[in-house]
Amino acid sequence: MKKAIVTGANGFVGAAICRELSKNNVQVIAVVRSRNADISNLAGLEQLRIVYCELKDYNELEQMISDRDIDIFYHMAWSGTSGSLRGDSEVQTDNIRYTCDAVKVCARMCCKRFVYAASIMEYETEKAIKEELPVEINTIYCTAKLAADYMARALANDLKIEYIRAVISNIYGPGEVSARLINTSIRKLLKNEHCAFSPGEQLYDFIYITDAAKTFLSIGEKGISNRTYYVGSLQPKPLKKFLTAMKNQINPKAEIGLGEIPFEGVSLSYQEFDIQAVQKDTGFVPKVSFEEGIRLTAEWIKSVEE
Repeated sequence: MKKAIVTGANGFVGAAICRELSKNNVQVIAVVRSRNADISNLAGLEQLRIVYCELKDYNELEQMISDRDIDIFYHMAWSGTSGSLRGDSEVQTDNIRYTCDAVKVCARMCCKRFVYAASIMEYETEKAIKEELPVEINTIYCTAKLAADYMARALANDLKIEYIRAVISNIYGPGEVSARLINTSIRKLLKNEHCAFSPGEQLYDFIYITDAAKTFLSIGEKGISNRTYYVGSLQPKPLKKFLTAMKNQINPKAEIGLGEIPFEGVSLSYQEFDIQAVQKDTGFVPKVSFEEGIRLTAEWIKSVEE
């Protein structure tokens, strides 16, 4: 791989992919939505140039980018990934169209490989629907991701583009500013604040940000077209074990409130999909242990909040 496009390039995961590509001497075209966006997480990267383009204007990317020797198109951008917008049908329907636009412009720019960022939550939504369970309004986000995958896959095959789906588990690490489970819990543990959780019997998985970025690099280079790859640590276990390990690393004397919140989600069986596909097809295995990742994340949080 010599050159790649990354949409959503200044996001938590997108920026990490840009850093990993740059480190491996890949020229990166980083697509960022707005000139007002914070791009500090892309600062200092070699062989990187930024192109500003809103999702609704992806059809114009081919006029903004003259390169016709791009190897891989990483599509990480998506609106409404958290909060109430997850349940906004208009926002999420627009995302489907933007993803299809990205595939089409990928073809027009003569790029032959498209990597689509999916979410582990899609499996949860599919399972709930198959089991005829009620689904909440925020699953509109997941169903839109699924619909975008099906449509983008069909378009890519019709346009003779190699299509790869990367299903992201739970990525954590320095640079994550959204209020997600790991960084929120670490902050509370550092401040000796009480943490309340479900019983934590459901299977979970976490992957450190640098390992996630390396996974994307590996599947971009060596992944097989039309395959789905799981981006995780390959070691799922009950959530309570992760939470206990996190507590022991950050604040061993703290008490975590397991069982104080009811679990109302869908518990996945990781036997339902191939979590070993990345290792089998690319040879990559995540290197950073959960304990080490928690330590590094806690150090970063302390450094930015002191």
